[in-house]
Amino acid sequence: GLEIAARILGISVSFQALLSLLLYLLKLSLTLGSLIGLYAFLLGLTLWGVFKRRSVRPDWTWLGAFVLFAIFLSWRLYQVKDLVLPAWVDSLHHVLIVRKMLEAGILPADLTPYLPGPFYYHYAFHASAANFAALSGLAPSQAVLIWGQVLNAGIGLSVYSLGKALFKDWKPALLAAFLVTFATKMPAYYLSWGRYTLLTGMLLLPLAAAAAVQWLQKDSHKNWAALILLTAGTLLAHYFTA
Repeated sequence: GLEIAARILGISVSFQALLSLLLYLLKLSLTLGSLIGLYAFLLGLTLWGVFKRRSVRPDWTWLGAFVLFAIFLSWRLYQVKDLVLPAWVDSLHHVLIVRKMLEAGILPADLTPYLPGPFYYHYAFHASAANFAALSGLAPSQAVLIWGQVLNAGIGLSVYSLGKALFKDWKPALLAAFLVTFATKMPAYYLSWGRYTLLTGMLLLPLAAAAAVQWLQKDSHKNWAALILLTAGTLLAHYFTA
């Protein structure tokens, strides 16, 4: 359950970045109605894809995965309870880009009238944050703050996935997830840093690495598709993680 939840989150972020690029190339924009329709279709497709797999059956581990992610997310949201706006200088840029994407309904070619010059910044975070803002009705600043904590909590799941792929055992993988969520300074400090794009890369990188390990070990002949999507998402999230 944890591995599937982590992969769904990672592929969703990667897909939104690639979809934004495709719509930009086709010169198409999304309205709120079309965005809701697209997400409803993708949610149905995801549920169908999960439950049609013979190796996947709902059991207590799914409930455990939901509870664990809820704990991770509650901890990250608790850490931002006193913040009115996203912290530090980088957050200003991220909020501005999300605002521009909401206004344009598409990945922008530039940030005018706010800033001059072309836009080609790593935008996997901005695409998903803009969609979150559109669907939730939150202001860009609040969407960046809250969605950033969702991704930060998701890093625990992605680290679990990599640990499971490497160790073939859930116990050290779960320990690694708890360490990065509750013990280590990173990625919690990304909140103070405002490095939400790098945070997104650090969500996707362990998932891409886990898919690569499983593909090399031939655990699944279908992992090449996940590997391609997660690698593309990592490339569009942040140059350093790429």
